[in-house]
Amino acid sequence: MSIEIIAELAQGFEGRPEQARLLMKAATTAGADAVKYQLVYADELATPDYKYYELFRSLEMADEVWVELAEYARELGVRLHLDVFGTSSLQLAERLEVAAVKIHGTDLTNIGLLSDVARSSVPRVLLGAGGGHANEIRQAINILADKQIVVLLGFQGYPTPDESNQIARTRLVIKSLGDTHQNVVVGFADHARPESPLRYALAATAIGAGATVFEKHLTLGKVMKLEDHESALNPDEFLEFSQIIRHCSDALGEAKDTEDFGMSEVEKGYRKMIRRHVVTSRDLKKGSIIAPTDIVLKRSSAENVLTDLDLAYDKTLNCDLKKNMPIATNDII
Repeated sequence: MSIEIIAELAQGFEGRPEQARLLMKAATTAGADAVKYQLVYADELATPDYKYYELFRSLEMADEVWVELAEYARELGVRLHLDVFGTSSLQLAERLEVAAVKIHGTDLTNIGLLSDVARSSVPRVLLGAGGGHANEIRQAINILADKQIVVLLGFQGYPTPDESNQIARTRLVIKSLGDTHQNVVVGFADHARPESPLRYALAATAIGAGATVFEKHLTLGKVMKLEDHESALNPDEFLEFSQIIRHCSDALGEAKDTEDFGMSEVEKGYRKMIRRHVVTSRDLKKGSIIAPTDIVLKRSSAENVLTDLDLAYDKTLNCDLKKNMPIATNDII
């Protein structure tokens, strides 16, 4: 199963271009497939009297800075994703030719913005669904029907209590999509407490539930207390996170609806190794028809002998065999 890891850099750049570059470099080195920032224009998010309006203003960066960041992402070979909150941020995201935009959970029912994104040239949408109801998710998916969509479950609780993640919702959403939404996959935005023993395990649990896209906050250093550090990992921790959940994805694998489930060559070797040999339980004469009481399974040093009892039942021996003798394929007819 292929998974995607997005380093959620959010507002951690704090309006500083060089800090934004350092975050992107750290994310790329730490194993992220994509990086995501919030593309903030204060007037798209709040009225001037709002208590965090000035904070939002401080996060604004010139369009040229974003152009340079997009170029830097291409140099590093990492995909660039941006949160958009209105027309200005969406238009700039289009200009930058980003791989995806994210619709924050706050805009899950913002039909105007959803419609603008649907008409845009951006090919992929991360649909923040934390706090969203099923009918709201369905409505947004229908509006964005011509896009590749990631329904991103999970929410930011600064950080989110482990028991509040309700990862089982992943299966419900996947089931509700059925086969009619081939353009939609489900992901998990992981906001575990950085000191929690589950800071890596929650995403692994989501893999088992069917999630294939994972968003995880990254910061330059938790001790620095940059914006959005509350559920973030340091770069070294993020690297470990990336490695662990990729290994978990490999371990989950893909089973096939066949007799051997599409088992690996290693498991086929294990099966061959553990199969005991069909051995006589008593002396048998040539011409005997083999009954279940005539044979048992035992290990032996023989080669090219039967390992499946069913292949010997009701067969006729074409030679005499002493007790404890393995039965070869040419011993029966």
